Amino acid sequence: MSDIPHPPATPTPTAPPWRPFRVGRAGKLALVGGLLLILLLPHAMIEGVIQEREEYQEQVRDGIARSWGPAQAVVGPMLVVPARTPVPRLANETGPLRWDRGAVAVLPSRLAVEARLAPERRRRGLFEAVVYDAEATLTATIAVPAIATEPETELLWREAFLVTGASDLRSAAADARLAVDGRALAARDTAEAGCLGAELIRWDLSLDGPPEPGRALAVAGSLSMRGTGRFGLLPVARRAELSVAAAWPTPSFTGAGLPIRSEVTGTGFTATWQEGTGQALVRYLGPAWCQGLVSPEAEVGVDLLEAVPTYRMITRASKYAVMFLALAFLIYVLFELVAGVRIHIVQYGLLGLSVVLFPLLLLAFGEPLGFAAAYAVSTAAIVAQASAYTVAVTRRRGLASLFAGVLGGLFGFLYVVLSLEAYALLAGTVALFAALSVVMVVTRHVDWTGTGEEARG
Repeated sequence: MSDIPHPPATPTPTAPPWRPFRVGRAGKLALVGGLLLILLLPHAMIEGVIQEREEYQEQVRDGIARSWGPAQAVVGPMLVVPARTPVPRLANETGPLRWDRGAVAVLPSRLAVEARLAPERRRRGLFEAVVYDAEATLTATIAVPAIATEPETELLWREAFLVTGASDLRSAAADARLAVDGRALAARDTAEAGCLGAELIRWDLSLDGPPEPGRALAVAGSLSMRGTGRFGLLPVARRAELSVAAAWPTPSFTGAGLPIRSEVTGTGFTATWQEGTGQALVRYLGPAWCQGLVSPEAEVGVDLLEAVPTYRMITRASKYAVMFLALAFLIYVLFELVAGVRIHIVQYGLLGLSVVLFPLLLLAFGEPLGFAAAYAVSTAAIVAQASAYTVAVTRRRGLASLFAGVLGGLFGFLYVVLSLEAYALLAGTVALFAALSVVMVVTRHVDWTGTGEEARG
């Protein structure tokens, strides 16, 4: 039986050499690029959710401002002298003489407003607004000149009054005080209360007649008010000085002019403005006398900003999500090219969905926790999920650890970029340049045409 010939053994088929891209490298890259474009759709939907929540935050702030008090702008004091001019009679007209009413306004030669703000946060659900109580001290010098008028125009000095005001006087009218030369005045409403975008208080002077030309009225008073977000001054004076102090570390000085002096510390700020109309102190005005005194655009003041504006930071972080998604795909492509790992296009998609969810997680955690804590939690969640998935995809812990390190480094770098208001563009551009350089070094020996691989096969 040993002489019986045996059939030759069938050779064991050898596996064909593994090719990283079965559809060709160009085809796989095209699939990955197409998937990246498809994932822009859920990213756009998430950005829509962020915008919707930010708009709702603004609605809540408006609601708090309506209940507490709006942004405040202080006005005055200034002297107003009503005037009247007889209307020429028509032929055969009888009856009482008719008058055209007007006013002459005398602005202060010097106005000083010193305000102390007590800010606090008010919340409604997950949303909040910065509100404040303000104590404003007003001092002014009004030099009454000899006022020249038309021959038939009569100045009604017995009806002369001073006006002060603010954007909203619901909380200020009861505590308002004003004195002239040490004499306290009584406050009452004025028919022109809505001009200048402010509510005005009228202080009757109860004069017996015109004061001596050149007489200076020393005016002093105070206003207590409540506001939301911003505090300012309408500088209706030849020279106006505003001083504001508050225990708030993140002010933004806004308006027609910047402060001449300011000091911002970790516990609060002080700032001083010097402004003024630079125009004549005597204004001849019509019946709506207060409309022509000053433009609201002349206001100067301060905004009490959030230390970290959560929604703005989330919006900025969301704009980098596409770059992170592209870099994550690039790392997987390099794993295929350099390390010989087989990764299906569906696995690219699942990784992409994980990265795309980062802005949504940041939004969900940012509303109750604040931006910094939310960023840490969201980063840890995405890095852990994507890295664990990479272990399952590549079956190589070393590659997964490398992926986790790169992805964690990217999120850490993004946080630094978000914190660099002035140098964010520079830092981001340098980082992209460095990333491109690394990719060029790693792939410098890759045969993109596949001809070398075919020869080895």
